[in-house]
Formats: sequence, structure tokens, C-alpha cells
Amino acid sequence: MLRSWESMDKSIKKNVLTLGMYTKKPTECSKCNIIVENINVMGTLNDNLKEKYHTEILDGEREKTLIVGEASAEIDRKIERVIQMMNTNERSLVTITMPVKQTEVNSEIITIKFEITLITCERHKPIWEWSVEEKYEVALRYKKTGVELFKQSRFVDAFYKFSRACKILITLEPISDLELDKQLESNINKLRFSLYNNMAMCHLSQKNYEHVVTLCTKILDKDKNNVKALYRRGVAYGNMKNNEKAVADLKVAHTLEPNNNVVKALFDTYNTKLQESIQKSNDIVRRMFKT
Repeated sequence: MLRSWESMDKSIKKNVLTLGMYTKKPTECSKCNIIVENINVMGTLNDNLKEKYHTEILDGEREKTLIVGEASAEIDRKIERVIQMMNTNERSLVTITMPVKQTEVNSEIITIKFEITLITCERHKPIWEWSVEEKYEVALRYKKTGVELFKQSRFVDAFYKFSRACKILITLEPISDLELDKQLESNINKLRFSLYNNMAMCHLSQKNYEHVVTLCTKILDKDKNNVKALYRRGVAYGNMKNNEKAVADLKVAHTLEPNNNVVKALFDTYNTKLQESIQKSNDIVRRMFKT
């Protein structure tokens, strides 16, 4: 039995202090009872774990009940990964390292050490045994959580929830082979497009414009009149200084929703820039060939 484990990115380390009873490891949606104790934080204040890092697992209470997959904060996602590597009754020393928030300048990283014991685990069946309806319901629940996180301006945490939901739906591909009820198939497709759009929205907030283009293109390949995808891809193209493609997307979006003032204003902005660029290029050409 392994006495230590480390994540690939070196941000999580687990050293077994007390061996547990060998069991199958916790899976997605497993209900786990844990005890967390002897928390030691370096690089930030203990109070910041809740206020700035939004942990619900390291908030001071010793005993916790959690469901794997429900974590909404980076620290808690890392703790979930640890739990999925634990046996029942195992007690381990865990070390988590993360970059500090931009407002903290005294250290380049924070380090959190604590002891965790997995008391009990109601193990959920592995995802390949879930029904289509179960996968849809869990993905929908994750999406709703992501929307709430986005409203709180927790864009990275929201992205992870949308991404986790999307990964569940990917296990249903190719959906056409499943011969589903037409309404369920339609709901799954709508949810997938909504998740792509929401992930694009998160990337847009972080100025990851190339990722926005990739995600929105996936939507538009299937639904060419998706206004949200057209708008967000147009914004991304505009910020990438590709005014021609920005105008093309925003023009279609404006045609589909002529009363959408946000789309119209952005279309006018990038169209003006495009026309100025074209005029400047024409002026250069005329000067080159002027006799």
C-alpha cells in the first residue's frame, strides 16, 4: 500500500499517518464523512482561507460531510482529490500549495498543512454505470452552481463547475447512437451548448480570447444563429485586433436581434475601426502609386 501520494502538478502531497482498511476509492457523487484537524497555514492568514479562498472544508469545523464533485473552491477541489486517493479509516497529513491572491504580497505561495481522516464513505457507482438521466441531472446541477459562482465574480471557480459538467456530458458522445427520447436528447444538447457558452463567458472575463473563439466556434458549428456565441466570439476577435471577423460575427448577431443595444453598440464600434483601417490601407496604396 502506498504511504505517500503527490499530484502531477506537485500542488498536493499526501503522507499516510495511519493505514486504513483497503477499499475501493471514493468516486464522483460519493458521500464522505471526514475529520480535519491540526490546520497550519503559511503565507496568508487563517481567516483568509474562508474570506479569500472560499473553502468550506477548512472553515474551522472538525467533522465534515461532503459529496465528491460538489466542491466550489480551489482548496476544496484539491481536498476532494486527496479523498479520492484514501481508504476508509485512513489518516493522512496533507500539504497543499497554491499561488497567493494578487492582494497578498508577503509570499509567492501559500502552504496549507492539515491532517485528514476518512471516517466513512458511501461510495457512488462509477460514472460508466450512471444512466443518461443521472448524467444529465448531475451536469445540470453543476451548471446551476457555476452560474451562482459567476454571479459572485468567482470566474475561475465557475469555469471549473461548467467544465466538470461538460466532462460528464462528453461521456454520452456520440449522443445520436443512444436512441434517446427526443426531449431528453434536446435537453442534453441545449445544456452542452449552454456550458460551452458559459465557459466562453468565464474565459472572456479572464481575457483568454483564443479559448473564447474555440468554444464559441464549437457552438456555431452546430447552431450558426446562437446570438450569445456570436457576440462573445465577436468580442474576442475584437480584442484580438481582428476587426473584420469581429464585425462579421456581430453583424449576424445584430441581424438576429436588432433590438439588442449591447450588440448594436459593439458592432458600431468595431465597424468604425474596420472602416478606418480600410481607409488607412487605401490611403497608403494611393500614396505608393501616386505619380
